[in-house]
Amino acid sequence: MVDDKWFLKVLPNVFTQVEYMLATRKDAPYSKLNCTTKSESTVTKFPTLYLHELQPIEEGNDLVNDGVNAMLYTAEIQVWSNVNETECRAILSDAIMEMKRMGFSVTMFPSVQTDNKIAWGVARFRRMIGAGDAIAQ
Repeated sequence: MVDDKWFLKVLPNVFTQVEYMLATRKDAPYSKLNCTTKSESTVTKFPTLYLHELQPIEEGNDLVNDGVNAMLYTAEIQVWSNVNETECRAILSDAIMEMKRMGFSVTMFPSVQTDNKIAWGVARFRRMIGAGDAIAQ
C-alpha cells in the first residue's frame, strides 16, 4: 500500500541524495560543501548549496480523486562560493549530474554571476513523480 502522504517525503529524499553525493565526494574540486534546505537571507558558510522546492503541481487525477497519484515536482538549486565562479560552476555541474541520475530534467541551466566577490549560481530541475516512485518512499 502506498503511503497517502508520500509527497511530503520527496524534498527530504532528494536533499539527502544530493547532499550525500556532493558533500562526500573525495575528488571534488571544491572545499567542504555546506548543504541546506533552509532559506537564509545571508550565507555565512562557503561554499553553500541550497535546495529549494518550487510548488509541486498535482497530476494524474483519477475518477475517485481520493488521493494524490502523482505530481510535477520542480526544484531549484542555488550555490554560493567565496572562491570564484569556477568553483560555483563545478558544484552546479555535480548537482546537475546527481539530479539527472535521479531522473530529473534540467529546465534552467546554471546562470552564474559574481557580486561583491561572491559567486552565485542557480539551476532548476523538473520531474514527474508518482505515488509508488522510489524517490517518494
